[in-house]
Amino acid sequence: MHIERFKIAQFGPRLGTRMEGERARAQLIALLNSLPEDGQVRVSLEGMDVLSTSFSDELIGRTLHRLALGEFGDRTLVLETPALDLADGIDVKLAQRQLAMLCLTADAWHLVGAQTPAIVDTLRLIIDKGETTAKELAGELGLQMNACVNRVARLAKLHLIHREQIGMSGPQAIYSLHSILTS
Repeated sequence: MHIERFKIAQFGPRLGTRMEGERARAQLIALLNSLPEDGQVRVSLEGMDVLSTSFSDELIGRTLHRLALGEFGDRTLVLETPALDLADGIDVKLAQRQLAMLCLTADAWHLVGAQTPAIVDTLRLIIDKGETTAKELAGELGLQMNACVNRVARLAKLHLIHREQIGMSGPQAIYSLHSILTS
């Protein structure tokens, strides 16, 4: 997987307006489009002092919305921050849009935005395993296959995991599920 970093601090350490977010979004989208199909942009908050919800929504919320619609293929966006509280505005705006993204701190990953305990548990298991199938997940989580498939579909739509069809079982597709944090 090809990973590029997009440092928000290149636009200044204190960002607060939608216009600033719009300018930054144009560059983020250009970077996303320049990546190979399985590429990933890690949006870095390092060097930031203030990041308003307006800027966050314009840059991250709108870009992630387009990503979830499939506009950028299988590319993914991941947030990196030295302190989780810097991502608070992004968390709020993504939750309002019913979107979510992975956020990396020095010692762990977090899910910011719209989330449920069930989605977090499923995502955690996929990340821990690196690669799995819906059948394996359903067994480990103690779920009916339909419930597991619905969770996986949500995670894939939000580009929180990679899902690759590897076969068919009757009318149902069989998928291999991959963490987007493994390279």
